[in-house]
Amino acid sequence: MALDLYYLNYSNSKYEKDNKMRNVVRIPLLLAAIFFSAIAVKAQNTFTVNEVRQFMSKGEQNGMEIILAGSTPEDTKDALEKWAKKMKAKVVSSKKSPEVFIDNAQVPTVSANTVDMYVIVTQVDNGTKLTIFTDLGGAFISSSAYSTQYAGMEALIRKFAKDRAIDVVEAQLKSEEKILKTINGDLKDLVEKKQDYIKEIEKAKALIQQREQDIIKNDADQAAKQQQISLQQQIIETVKTKRASLN
Repeated sequence: MALDLYYLNYSNSKYEKDNKMRNVVRIPLLLAAIFFSAIAVKAQNTFTVNEVRQFMSKGEQNGMEIILAGSTPEDTKDALEKWAKKMKAKVVSSKKSPEVFIDNAQVPTVSANTVDMYVIVTQVDNGTKLTIFTDLGGAFISSSAYSTQYAGMEALIRKFAKDRAIDVVEAQLKSEEKILKTINGDLKDLVEKKQDYIKEIEKAKALIQQREQDIIKNDADQAAKQQQISLQQQIIETVKTKRASLN
């Protein structure tokens, strides 16, 4: 039993040392993740729109570009469909093409008439790049030729990017809360295991005390039996003597 307690204490000690080592590694990683997340959040809040000129399905045109940090191309395309629905527009897209066509969008801050948008969705290292080309109906928006419409479209794109960032952060929040729930569950399990270990140790201590008393009693019982054996041997010798006298 003493040997069992030794192994139990050794196992607990080894577990605690291993667990501490894991925590030593894990905590700096968590702190680093928090630090870089804070930097990422600060970067996301800028929502910078840049004017570009590049080729798309309608040739080389002026467009507007923005990075959606943390957003996947698939999630971005889903968000574009919801965005188009708010503008009462129709969306045409294909898995084979990165370009999404938003047909007849109603954007009063840009034009009194409906506009068409050609959106190229490109995956980048930190998320998704959107390149949006806006057709006013024969001419694409540029800051030089259509400064008022450009400003309206820029504000619209920034609002879309902000809404997408909120969705990304909320999804991240749910994910992190799920992780926290798991960690809390792990902690609960560890607390319960510790209580089990304590109970096992108390039981082992009680058993040791009981066995020590049993040993004392056993020694006394052995001494009593030795006396009984000696007495019985004497009785046997007496009976043998009696039997011999009868010959």
